[in-house]
Amino acid sequence: MEAINKNAPETQNFNAKKAVPVILFFFLFALIIDNSFKLVSIDIAKDLGISATTVSWQATLAGLVIGIGAVVYASLADSINIRTLLSAGIIFIVVGSVVGYLFKDNFAMILFGRIIQTAGLASAETLYVIYVTKHLPKEEQKKFLGLSTASYAMSMLVGSLTGGFISTYLHWTTLFLIALLSIVILPFILKLLPKEESRKVNVDVIGLFLIAAIATTVMLYISDFNWLYLIGFAVALVLFLTYINKSSKALIDATFFKNQYFIRTLPIVFIIYSVQLGYIFVFPFILEEIYGLKLDMISLLLIPGYVASVIVGSLSGKIGKVLSSKQATMMALCGIAVALLIPGLFTEITVVIYVLSMIVFSGSFALMYAPLLDTCLSTIPKEKSGTAIGFYNLTINVSGSIGIAYTAAMLDKTQISTILITLSIIVVAAFALYWVLLNKLAK
Repeated sequence: MEAINKNAPETQNFNAKKAVPVILFFFLFALIIDNSFKLVSIDIAKDLGISATTVSWQATLAGLVIGIGAVVYASLADSINIRTLLSAGIIFIVVGSVVGYLFKDNFAMILFGRIIQTAGLASAETLYVIYVTKHLPKEEQKKFLGLSTASYAMSMLVGSLTGGFISTYLHWTTLFLIALLSIVILPFILKLLPKEESRKVNVDVIGLFLIAAIATTVMLYISDFNWLYLIGFAVALVLFLTYINKSSKALIDATFFKNQYFIRTLPIVFIIYSVQLGYIFVFPFILEEIYGLKLDMISLLLIPGYVASVIVGSLSGKIGKVLSSKQATMMALCGIAVALLIPGLFTEITVVIYVLSMIVFSGSFALMYAPLLDTCLSTIPKEKSGTAIGFYNLTINVSGSIGIAYTAAMLDKTQISTILITLSIIVVAAFALYWVLLNKLAK
């Protein structure tokens, strides 16, 4: 496919822009659905009589599918037109939602339905970015890509409200029915998006399978602590490293792992982003257990945190002119650690402490995203930056799934204060790793 040239006729640019609101709306809708399901895990566990560890799989596998799906859709976008891929994504959402709703009393089938549904949800975010970069003039791309950042933060806010109020006043299974509304978007996609010429491209199925195997064996070990899963992890990891060294068609070139900034940033990214979704997952369980709050009230208490995230994210450009990437990242890591440590030490004093905790927590993550990504890509050649970003985001999604798995496992076996203090210690470890690996390298 060819991007629209910035010297193309005005009507061509205008037609390309007409599709942007539709894809952006689909992007926002998809994230709202996924974030809503993360929040209602506590009610799913209650209704089906399952543990926090078990119910966490509907969120962890969803995160894994989104991460891998993003890479798959990005690869397919070079051989199949975006119009077709978005249509397929909507079909996946509809099919998965129908399966989840019809078999709402069977967790295994709910899990199956969520996987299919999420395979469709994953299309929206990735294909929006690809559409903007391929079809809009270079000088306008930053504006439209900025909208995706704002939409992500907005989806966290709306998703928490949607999940909380629907679960409280209707039923969490209603989220499957709401997801069916995505079919309304299909006619607009078919009408506004261009039919593009395709070209043959190879999708690294083996590489994606091995990445999925690595992440899944880690999550299984965290859930069950069976040493056989560690053997499976070791085998998958060795096969993956061997594969990327031998195959010219690998998802990511082995040379990436020889780049010091790239390879040293990824462990920090992996550790810190496991904490992000881990805390978000466990947050409703904490407030329900300590204060007996229902999801509608819990979702309202999340609003200040997500608003802080939107504000800090919107100001990231101006912040970048004042703070260096190193300063912003270290400040953010300190903020995240404090946001977890304070409620960990004063667990049952007042619910206000958790509201303040989420404000600092969400704002700090918004502050950290751009500078940490900038550090990771600082020495990557421009022609390889797309692949690097894809693997960076895949790392975030996989680590988020693992974070949900280990916090859910702790939730079943230990006290809330211990969970929060443990998460803060993990953040301190990430800070130390950043200092050791990257600070010295910069010098």
